[in-house]
Amino acid sequence: MEFNLTLKSLQAQRYVLPKGNININNNSTVTDVSGGGDALTVSFVFTSTYEPNVGLIRIEGDLDYRDGREVIEKALEKWRESGEKNLPKDLAERLHNNIINNCLVEASVLARDIRLPLPLPSPKVKFDEEKPDTDAYIR
Repeated sequence: MEFNLTLKSLQAQRYVLPKGNININNNSTVTDVSGGGDALTVSFVFTSTYEPNVGLIRIEGDLDYRDGREVIEKALEKWRESGEKNLPKDLAERLHNNIINNCLVEASVLARDIRLPLPLPSPKVKFDEEKPDTDAYIR
């Protein structure tokens, strides 16, 4: 199993400076699937939308996926049978996770450049009043 992602188009727009609470929704959509043999090319669009109407990041690209012939043939068959809407669930999960993980990195750079919040969940720091008494080196 091998993945290779190629970006074709990057779009980043900030409509207003962010203020208050902002909802960030990340989404990946498969727009086309082609290939044969042991290779599959999946065209996609990844979007990060900033609501209410703050901005948008849109990334288009192709994900080349290599695997066994049976896996590729099954994926192409499912894609055609579903009217170019679905892939086998286990494969779709792997592909979407790969697309999202790669595009979030690029979207974070674009967001920084146009002064939008990063499209990642921010870690929350919480200090407990009681700390466990342990002799561990790392705490």
